[in-house]
Amino acid sequence: MNLELSVDRAVAEATERAVVADPGAKLDDRAGERAARHRALTGLGAALAVEAEARTLTAGVTAGRAEVAVWLGASLADLGGVTGRSRQAARKRWPHLGAVHRRRHWLGNHVDDLLWAVHLVLDADLEGADPATREALAAAVAATERDFAGEPADLDAAVARWRALDVLVDVRLRELLAGVPEEPADPSAGFAAHGARGVLRYYDHAVHSAE
Repeated sequence: MNLELSVDRAVAEATERAVVADPGAKLDDRAGERAARHRALTGLGAALAVEAEARTLTAGVTAGRAEVAVWLGASLADLGGVTGRSRQAARKRWPHLGAVHRRRHWLGNHVDDLLWAVHLVLDADLEGADPATREALAAAVAATERDFAGEPADLDAAVARWRALDVLVDVRLRELLAGVPEEPADPSAGFAAHGARGVLRYYDHAVHSAE
């Protein structure tokens, strides 16, 4: 793709829609110069509008690429290494990525333990657990185990499996436990519920304590 040609085309199209005031005639104008000057100023106004829009669009794309890198285990220092600036500068530029990094770091260190705890919950006879919620959690676990069994097909798939694991913990597991008593009557169910609630407390402390 020829970026310069694309920008030129965007400016030309924007010029057709732009409205810029004519500053008027100059004493040294030659024939047709006032009209030509007005057209040039209109083109400048259009170019500035395209520049602002392009800056916003590219900033969004760059932020998205940075988030993808963090979901795949990059630290803010790693981002700083690419930008040529410090970790603090990366944090200031993309403040939301601190939370993403905390989520990814915690999940990355607890995949096996997390799945073990969730399987205990699914295997237990939990009173108060909604069947539809249990089914959603079981489907999320099956998808996670499948996604982490091999290499992802592409970057989207690589990021999607971590985001899905995060939803499994922060949404699906939390929803299931919401209807379960604090002290289930069945001892094995109580063990599973206490363990899963411990996972959520650990997750909340690691992910949300800095917010």
